[in-house]
Amino acid sequence: MEKTMMFTFFLAALFSTNFFTGSSKPVLDTEGYPVRPGVKYYILPPSPGAGAGLTLATNKGECPYEIVQIVSEPSNGLPVTFSPANARDRVIQLNNDLNIKFTDFQQKETTCHESQVWKFDSSQQQEAGSFVTVGGVEGRPGPETLPIWFKIQKERNNYYKIQYCPSVCRRCRVMCGDVGPVFQDNRKRLAVNTSPLSVVFKRA
Repeated sequence: MEKTMMFTFFLAALFSTNFFTGSSKPVLDTEGYPVRPGVKYYILPPSPGAGAGLTLATNKGECPYEIVQIVSEPSNGLPVTFSPANARDRVIQLNNDLNIKFTDFQQKETTCHESQVWKFDSSQQQEAGSFVTVGGVEGRPGPETLPIWFKIQKERNNYYKIQYCPSVCRRCRVMCGDVGPVFQDNRKRLAVNTSPLSVVFKRA
């Protein structure tokens, strides 16, 4: 009886813990408030001279859209929303799996109609790294959705970086790498396995 109660307690503790939790510390915005799911934020460099915000652009009209950093300052770019793998989380936490999705993007005359969810696109691997595009399917954490899960990690001061290293599938082997800009075709495209882009999150 005692062993049964102890086993039941262990299961309750296990399932009451966030399976995807890597840290219980919240990500903070530029005002010092926790970043929240579904709220719009700009992803920006923390200091002048490092470029501006992020936006979407086509490469000679080809799909999917590329995620690029705006070079000219100041520009907030497009806002994004964050969705944690654990839908019960009320704030975005460090080192936890999450979706990143652009909002307020107006698709003009183009044949690209994919979603605005960030996606690690291993098919676009270059010598500088593998690019991040849009076109991911939001939610449904598991082995079939590995390319859409990113993490936010703390850097020095109150700066952050974005990393691709999904843990939604414990048995899956994944390639981990920081997300940062790669200069290609006269634009700064986001890629994995490059020098990380230090960022802050400004509420839109």
